[in-house]
This record gives sequence, C-alpha cells and structure tokens, in this order.
Amino acid sequence: MKKGKIKKIKIFVEKNFPPQIVQKAECVVDCGLSGDRFAKGGEKQLTAIDTATLEWMEAQTEKGLCFNRYKANLEVENMDLSALKSGEKLVCGTSQLEISQTGKECFAECVLVQGKKPCMLRSHAKYIKVVESGIIKVDDELYKKQ
Repeated sequence: MKKGKIKKIKIFVEKNFPPQIVQKAECVVDCGLSGDRFAKGGEKQLTAIDTATLEWMEAQTEKGLCFNRYKANLEVENMDLSALKSGEKLVCGTSQLEISQTGKECFAECVLVQGKKPCMLRSHAKYIKVVESGIIKVDDELYKKQ
C-alpha cells in the first residue's frame, strides 16, 4: 500500500466553533488528540479522511447529511483510506495508531440514502485509536506498520 502524508490536522476544541488547524499535535494513548473535545477514549479517538473524498464531496450537487457532520481530525493525501481495514496498525510521526472502524454510518434521513446514491464516506471515513502516544505533524508520512 502506498504511503500517505498528513495534509491537515484539526483539533475540535468547542462545539459550534471552527476547529483549530495546527502544524503538530500530541496523540495520547487510549484517548485521542490532546485538546480535542472528542478525545475521550473508546473506539473513535481520532477521525481521518482522504483528500480524494473531500474533493468528491465538494463536487456533489446533492450534499449528504454527514458532509458537514463528519469532523475529520486528519486529512490524508496520496493514500486511499478505503483500502484500510479495522485492526490494521499505522505509523505516523512518533505515534502508532489502529483503524478501529471503517466507514461512516448512514442516516435514513440523508438525501443520498433516500435516493440510493453512493457516498464515499461509507468506505473512506476512518475512525482511529491511539495505541502508542507520540507527536504527529503536517507532512508526516502515514503508513501501515509492517
């Protein structure tokens, strides 16, 4: 699998406020990104999306319900995130991560679901847990651990 690169890191500090876009962040084991309001442990400690999916979402005339709801901490370029499966380990900066859930769950009230239309969030949105604390930075490589 091709290595990706971190293009953007977002920390969501407060509800209803835009995220902080940072150059580096601390990944805390069994928690998530330091300072992120979603860093509460569990299986969804971090979220990631690839640039191809963001470009696809932007190009859609009908916007899915989750286009604004899904809050990705990491934007990854040059990597097809749909190829990653639950349980796979990743390395990024000095941190080690694990894919905990693949794809975004759909809602019956979404226009794409109602119209039986495709949505890349179903396969490209990833939920991640931190298995080894460390620092990640913009331009760090993201790759599967061997």
